[in-house]
Amino acid sequence: MSNSDSADRWLSEIDLATVTRMLHDHGVVEAIYKVLPRNANSKNQVYLASDLSQLGKIPSREVTAHESTSQKNGGEVAVFRAALDFYWLGRNGNLVNAPDAKLIFYPQYPEVRFSGFLKGCRQAPSSLWVKDKRGEEPDRVLLLGVGAGAKVIGITLPPESPAAKEIRAGQGHEAYGAMNILPVAEQATGGGFLELMRKLCDIHQRGWVPSTRLDPNGVLIPCDARNCNGNTLESLLGIRSNGYSLPDFHGWEVKARQVPNVERPGVSRVTLFTPEPTDGIYVKEGVIAFVHRYGYVDRLGRGDRLNFGGIYRVNEPSHNLTGLRLVLDGFNPETGRYVSHGAIQLLDKKEVVAAAWPFAKLIDHWKVKHAQAAYVPSQVSNSGDRQYRFGSGIILGEGAEFSRFLHAVCSGKVFYDPGSKLEAVSSDRPRPKKRSQFRVSSKDLESLYASCRTVDACEEAGR
Repeated sequence: MSNSDSADRWLSEIDLATVTRMLHDHGVVEAIYKVLPRNANSKNQVYLASDLSQLGKIPSREVTAHESTSQKNGGEVAVFRAALDFYWLGRNGNLVNAPDAKLIFYPQYPEVRFSGFLKGCRQAPSSLWVKDKRGEEPDRVLLLGVGAGAKVIGITLPPESPAAKEIRAGQGHEAYGAMNILPVAEQATGGGFLELMRKLCDIHQRGWVPSTRLDPNGVLIPCDARNCNGNTLESLLGIRSNGYSLPDFHGWEVKARQVPNVERPGVSRVTLFTPEPTDGIYVKEGVIAFVHRYGYVDRLGRGDRLNFGGIYRVNEPSHNLTGLRLVLDGFNPETGRYVSHGAIQLLDKKEVVAAAWPFAKLIDHWKVKHAQAAYVPSQVSNSGDRQYRFGSGIILGEGAEFSRFLHAVCSGKVFYDPGSKLEAVSSDRPRPKKRSQFRVSSKDLESLYASCRTVDACEEAGR
């Protein structure tokens, strides 16, 4: 028996209770697993999902764009990579870093694969992955623990282990990409969806509530800005800023949408996300120079102020006030294919890139926030202190592949709706305020998701 085989023997004897206890000791709150086929080994990357947006529970570092050569036609194809802060669980409960572990997204197939998890890690469970050892055995189980901040903690279970047998014997585990979610004792009874519906029903039944937010320490404080509906909803759900870009509530991104009346919400504009440009004049010269160059005098007569606003859709003429038009570069709407260096761009009349959002950066924002999204109607009362109330009619979107987003941008359903400004323009210290947002009408949300439906939170909670 080789040293690797001997070092991995403990994995054949471990039971599931011990695995979950060891993971919990490191802060893991949720476990995701894949029963491995024969071709999942050190020579082949492990297939996890068809799109990065399906893996929002798995924290990753920045998505980066690359190009690869197609084995079929020799052409260049897009590849996106996201490094992981990945650790193998050791025999004594210690963590062993696998520094090269990463997710690789091949949009042309499409598929996301797990790679590099053995490279540079001397204590990895290599005997269970190497082809000429046990790397081609079926019914091995790869278990990933998440919820411990940015860390992902893994363990490979051989088919004969009590833990693997118990996992395989489980019935009806919720699918997650090409994996499944393993229920653990700490998770809410009924799963994340039912728990979310219960919370949203309770919030609806409270009626009018003060405008609040949670600070990073979890302290409830007043929220005085005009757009505090989202902050208030998050505070009622117990959501606070944690420094990690992860879904809000048990895998669901929760968004408030402002409506005149929550009992009859109708159609409203919804802010999808607010990524700042990462290229163009906006970045190279700075936001102050950008607004000076493309902004316009405040239309309400507020002195010494320049605004940068308007609605920008692909294939529409340049905006009459800013001279900029929105372009989607590197996407083919007929095939749904996109290139690694593609971007959404604002171009001026000289074809200069005023601002740009490369696909890699947009995927980075999109992948964790829209796999499962709940849009909650909110209504504001401005009589006296600011208050909100929230409706029970929730729009649920599931399955938000990035190509759907690009299709929606290409068709004009998703549009750019900035609200930046520059005050004290003539002073030595002009004050910029940035607001860069992509929005969509609530009636067009269905274009972004494989499944989009409206439910009553209280009815769902009572099922």
